[in-house]
Amino acid sequence: MKKILLGLATAALLSACSSDPEKLQSANDSYQKSNTPIPSFAPLASGGVNLPQQASTYDLPNVAVKRDTTVDIRPPAAPLAIIKNSLTQFDGKRALIVYSNEQASLYNLQQIQRLLKEEGIDSTINGAVLLTDWHSTERADDKTGTEIRYQVEQFTAHDASALGVSVSQMRRNNILFTPSVAEKQRYTSDRLNRFVATLTNNYTKQQQDLNNASVGAFQSGLITDINGRTALGMDATFGQAWEKLGSVLPKLGFAIKSETAGRGQRELKYSPLNKEDWLRLGGNAPNLEKGTYLMQISAVGKQSALVITDEENKALSGESAQEIYQALGTLLAK
Repeated sequence: MKKILLGLATAALLSACSSDPEKLQSANDSYQKSNTPIPSFAPLASGGVNLPQQASTYDLPNVAVKRDTTVDIRPPAAPLAIIKNSLTQFDGKRALIVYSNEQASLYNLQQIQRLLKEEGIDSTINGAVLLTDWHSTERADDKTGTEIRYQVEQFTAHDASALGVSVSQMRRNNILFTPSVAEKQRYTSDRLNRFVATLTNNYTKQQQDLNNASVGAFQSGLITDINGRTALGMDATFGQAWEKLGSVLPKLGFAIKSETAGRGQRELKYSPLNKEDWLRLGGNAPNLEKGTYLMQISAVGKQSALVITDEENKALSGESAQEIYQALGTLLAK
């Protein structure tokens, strides 16, 4: 008997939790659904006595109320100034955040494309505009089959940068529809806030990893990163990889010109080693031109990956990438 009662209680709880998404948008207000007319009152019988007249100062206006109108009870979303010293607004079409140019290396289209890739959402960048593919809105208060395409723009001025998120298209069950201004504000603000919050949290975590890193030998190997580039995958946290690479890169001819630890970036000046030095490392000298290069570390959990690019932002590839990364792997394992 107890098992039967428990089963009934569980079923009732599940049915209550699996409510219609539209019920999460509007209040269950019986007055709004009621068509009962507002009651009226007849004047009092004076019985021949002159009663004082009612002042009209506090009379309620005679307004026709549409009781069948659905009232959206969800709080309006707004872009948040998560970045220090930033400004935000919704201009009726897009959610915007403005920040200093020094922070543009962290908050940019390439970083956003990386976040989207990690969420399984494809996108394309054309100049200063990123356009996502169709994907679910992932909101509990949306009907099943609601999909969206976002457009993300990056603006740059002489003293500031900005990111703007707008709705490119929306559809429900493959039928296109135009969202209202309130819906545009809700979707674009929510998406922009998630982008900025994730990038900020990742940056903060990397800084903490750097402060707590204990460096030792670790294994590594050639991989292909999420952007299809040849990279060096490392069995180490971001902080460990950052510290260790700082000591081994100069041994391969990469002098460190500048670095931004929290973003995992270093500017490198490459001067080729002689053949004897490469033989001691157990490899052959790569066909790599002398010049300036950039290294970028990205972290996924307790592992990380290294990509080295040239001045045109082209990643090392082919035999040159293999020789460089394998030599780095040998030094990292010591």
